[in-house]
Amino acid sequence: MENLVSQGLELALFGMGTVFVFLALLILATHLMSTLLLKFQPEDSPLTVDAVTQSNHSVLIAVITAAIAQHRQKK
Repeated sequence: MENLVSQGLELALFGMGTVFVFLALLILATHLMSTLLLKFQPEDSPLTVDAVTQSNHSVLIAVITAAIAQHRQKK
């Protein structure tokens, strides 16, 4: 009976160790990809972002207005 319990504990520890190593490698890989992305990604200038946001703002208002109108017509 003790042999069966020790085998169960050994298997449980081996499984948890395997999961721990896999998750640690996954965290390291994610961190590495994030670092590489930030290193090679060109920085956006604030003027470019503001210009795009302002041009999309009017489109967004038009889309929301059309959605509200369509919703009201269904009732």
